[in-house]
Amino acid sequence: MVDWTPYLIAVAAVVLWTAFFAFLQHRKLLEPRNLSLAGPILMWRTGRGRNLIDRLARPKRFWRAFGDVSIVLVVAAMVGTTVLLLWEATLVQSAAVRANPPSPDLLLGLPGINRLIPLGYGVFGLAVAIVLHEFCHGILARAVDVKVRSVGAIFLVVPIGAFVEPDEDEMRRLPPRQRSRLYAAGPATNLLLAVLFGFLFSSIMMAAVTPVHNGVGIVGFSGPDSGALKAGLQPYSIITNVNGTEVNSYSDFVNAMAEVRPNTTIAVQTYNVNNGTYFDAAVTVGYDNATGRPLLGIYALDVSTDYYHPLTNPDRFGGVPGAILSYIALPFAGRAPIQDPEISFYKVSGPFAALPPAVFWVFTNSLYWLFWLNAMLGATNALPAVPLDGGYVFKDGMNTLVSRLRRGIRAEDRDRIVKQVSYLFALLILALILWQLIGPRI
Repeated sequence: MVDWTPYLIAVAAVVLWTAFFAFLQHRKLLEPRNLSLAGPILMWRTGRGRNLIDRLARPKRFWRAFGDVSIVLVVAAMVGTTVLLLWEATLVQSAAVRANPPSPDLLLGLPGINRLIPLGYGVFGLAVAIVLHEFCHGILARAVDVKVRSVGAIFLVVPIGAFVEPDEDEMRRLPPRQRSRLYAAGPATNLLLAVLFGFLFSSIMMAAVTPVHNGVGIVGFSGPDSGALKAGLQPYSIITNVNGTEVNSYSDFVNAMAEVRPNTTIAVQTYNVNNGTYFDAAVTVGYDNATGRPLLGIYALDVSTDYYHPLTNPDRFGGVPGAILSYIALPFAGRAPIQDPEISFYKVSGPFAALPPAVFWVFTNSLYWLFWLNAMLGATNALPAVPLDGGYVFKDGMNTLVSRLRRGIRAEDRDRIVKQVSYLFALLILALILWQLIGPRI
């Protein structure tokens, strides 16, 4: 049964927040303070920060080149994300998905709403992603001499990001390529930051982490009748040998158990991560009533760190695409953030060993969520659906394509075709997203 309490608390907080600021807005107390309310979103506008944007935008040739690279990145992400949505649409009525259909909250990348995103890491990561996303929009606007009217912060109970407001009339007068640079800069920045934070997480921080001992971790027992529990095996210990077969990985464990018969007694050796001792036990093997598979009666954890740098061993994940998808899906597999019981099975070596463990893991987890939220924000904004940035890039691209294919076409006819195609793609993207919720339930 779903526990609705957190959702009800979140809804109540948003309702009270909205009612309070709606009252202040009605009393005309927000506008003098450069505040405005848009639904539950509180926006604070200021002229501060525009001088910084102007200074950063001074190497205009560099930023225009960055804008061209951004268009390429966003188009690639647009195609890749759309293909991924189409592929997912073919899977939603499979037996596995129908048995466990996705919850609506999982499609929203919002901390506090999506139960897979930790509130603290989520708010921090999303705020950083949005601020840098918007700042790059502002820098590219100034690089093409579009005035920035204001910058500001966005609040929804807590600060969740920032915004930059370029002059819309000046943007509409830009040539399509220059306007596309401006729109593409935000999501491209997020995608590049995702690569940077992913590299720092995997190649710097997690490179210092190794299992305390190779094998399979025990995080708990299936119940009081567990053969492993009755034999004296301890939680937070690592299975190193099953019935004479050495266990160095999860696949070794699976293969060793495949050779065991239910209702027999086998020798199992474990390593205690707390005191560094080995323990030998005679375990009576149970079985799964549904499948007849032999069971030790434990909840097992693969202690390998390959999941956190999968490109070092992509064959384990079915190749590079599978490794990348596995890396992105760590929260869905319960492996991000890295916390108890996982960290009990790991040790930190090298210079990072001098850090207090809590500090190391907070910093490491922050890097992963900075990667994940930048990747999600960048990929989502690259979709060819207005009002997303990718939708405007797609629209300007269609404008250029129609003009080249039908030279001499009237501006009104060109705009009508572009508008219709843009709306069609926006509806397609919306349908593909909704299908993930509806498809498994029909």
